[in-house]
Amino acid sequence: MGAWRALSELGASFSAADVLVLCYHSIRSRAERGYSVLSMGQFTEWLDGLKPVRTPAVLLTFDGGYLDQLENAVPVLQAFGFPATFFPVSDYLDDEVGDGSMMRRNDLLGLATSGYTIGCHTHTHPDLTGLSEAEIEREVKGSKQILEDLLGQRVGAFCYPYGACNSRAASVVRQSGFDVAFTVDLGGVSLGDDPYGLKRVPVLGDPNSGEFSAYLSGAPLLSGALLLYWKLRERF
Repeated sequence: MGAWRALSELGASFSAADVLVLCYHSIRSRAERGYSVLSMGQFTEWLDGLKPVRTPAVLLTFDGGYLDQLENAVPVLQAFGFPATFFPVSDYLDDEVGDGSMMRRNDLLGLATSGYTIGCHTHTHPDLTGLSEAEIEREVKGSKQILEDLLGQRVGAFCYPYGACNSRAASVVRQSGFDVAFTVDLGGVSLGDDPYGLKRVPVLGDPNSGEFSAYLSGAPLLSGALLLYWKLRERF
């Protein structure tokens, strides 16, 4: 899957996409010009054809529930008044789990109280494509229930661990009552796209402004090559 994904990313082109869904994980520094920044509600209404948006637009998403998202991303979001969606792994919210680098329940409640959208990233972050349907349901539905009980509100957005999705996983996500589900396949979103297999534009490390602008251009070969470079830089 890794080699195939790398090849597909090299050829990815999203210069004509209406919306770019930016995907961040760990945020090590506090770092869109010409883009309207959408809330998850605005994005889903647009995807359903209910309301137009000013394009090009971006949707800001943060995976994993890392504490450095609170420390480095949220102050910038607040300063500019940008909406964003956070996808925690529900098992990591318990104090007994993890190494102290993850958000806890009170952190998530604080984000929700501040108006940010909370999505679901499963309970233990497994590759759903390797699980039975019953196991997928426990990971997806169980996590959704935990988050909704904690937050006291509906959770309507999902993202697949490792971006791994097949028809069985997508079917469970849809049947669980989610409005949208995101992969980490490189690309933009246009009207008519499958709401349970939405592409995103992963941002890794701390790209400088030149790299970031070139990356968001969505040019064939260029954006994919930059993403591959970031992945290698992160690994080595």
